[in-house]
Amino acid sequence: MPSITKISITSECLTPRAGLAPFVNFLKKSHVSDELSLIYQDLRKSKKGIKLKEAFLQILLFLADGTEQSLESFDRLNQDESWIKIHGCKEYLNTASLKRLLYKADKIDVETIRPYFHRIFQSVLKNESPNEVVLFLDSCVYNNDGAKCRAGVKPTYKNFQGYHPINLIWNGFYVDTYFQSGHCSTNHGDIVKTMLKNASKSIRETLGPEVTIIVRMDGGFYDQKIFKLCDELGVNFVCAGKVYKDHTFDVHSFSGIYENKNSMWKYEAFQECRKSWDENMKYRALKLVVVEENGEPLLGLNGRIILSNYDNCSDEKLIEYDHSRGKDELTHREVKDFTSERMPCLDFHANQLWYYMGILAFNLFQVFKRKIACLFKTSYPTTFRRKFFDIAGKIIPESRSFTLKIHKFKMKELQFNKIWERSLIPWII
Repeated sequence: MPSITKISITSECLTPRAGLAPFVNFLKKSHVSDELSLIYQDLRKSKKGIKLKEAFLQILLFLADGTEQSLESFDRLNQDESWIKIHGCKEYLNTASLKRLLYKADKIDVETIRPYFHRIFQSVLKNESPNEVVLFLDSCVYNNDGAKCRAGVKPTYKNFQGYHPINLIWNGFYVDTYFQSGHCSTNHGDIVKTMLKNASKSIRETLGPEVTIIVRMDGGFYDQKIFKLCDELGVNFVCAGKVYKDHTFDVHSFSGIYENKNSMWKYEAFQECRKSWDENMKYRALKLVVVEENGEPLLGLNGRIILSNYDNCSDEKLIEYDHSRGKDELTHREVKDFTSERMPCLDFHANQLWYYMGILAFNLFQVFKRKIACLFKTSYPTTFRRKFFDIAGKIIPESRSFTLKIHKFKMKELQFNKIWERSLIPWII
């Protein structure tokens, strides 16, 4: 087998990102960039320059591609012929135009995009029609330690400077999210209450009023105001509760045992109602203590409380709901793998808008990965990008269009032709 002994230059248009082509089809057929141009039409003060729908298409494609992270990358990409032909826009978004767009946003402008997360969520709900919707309420920290002059970068509870968004997640999708400074608490203001109201409304509009809604949360949301709202909305909650001094139990007389793989817990059911709560706020609760293989409690770990208003399930199922929060927390890791934790701008609202665009792009990426490509459904974004987006292709000009050619092995291995056909079917949002 002869080896390569020379290198040369070709004038043909070759792309290392052939897998982005069906993703562009998906974006265009779902009319996401058109919707965003209407949502943010007031950001365009002049008819000169790039159209908003083309700007947003290139932003979403840039975020999904993930090869570059800095805003300055747009100037470099505009020198790449294959990138220009992949997105197919008449005008190219440069760094200066993008920064002007981001810095024009104020608090009102930024918040207008959040209802669009619900619409993507509803489109997936309608496609899957689950019998119950299990939400996950949580916060995560974005590490911006060392960032210079980033507005809103404050000390977080993890002892570094950053941001602290509150998130409502379902099955790997962000139903809603709120971007806030690092020093803000997990239960800041009425943010959580508003999230739950809007989410329950969206779910029942899509699946009907009788659908079961369950929201899981940790001790950061152990708040009677949230519990009372869940009761009013008819939403079942499962919350990892706090252990108070008046919770006294005999570790040798627990009523049940829950086993999961190599772990074992003893639990005891009781009724919880704090003195500061209304008299009618009495909830079922479980006290858990982890035990060794011989069944003896590990007294150094004094256990935890699981609090819930969900009466139509067993104690074991309640524990399972609580312990499954770990799987939902992986969605935070996926998003941080999808986009950078570090925000690119010096203005808080500009960073807030960029964060929301990243979450929007992530949700669309999840839809494409699971419903259009139907490949590597449980893989992290980097894996999907390397195995699907980053395939070699040749772009050949034809009359008023281009043809993308990829190697026959990749065409067969990925069933690229079928993915291409599915990407041309509009995904209604």
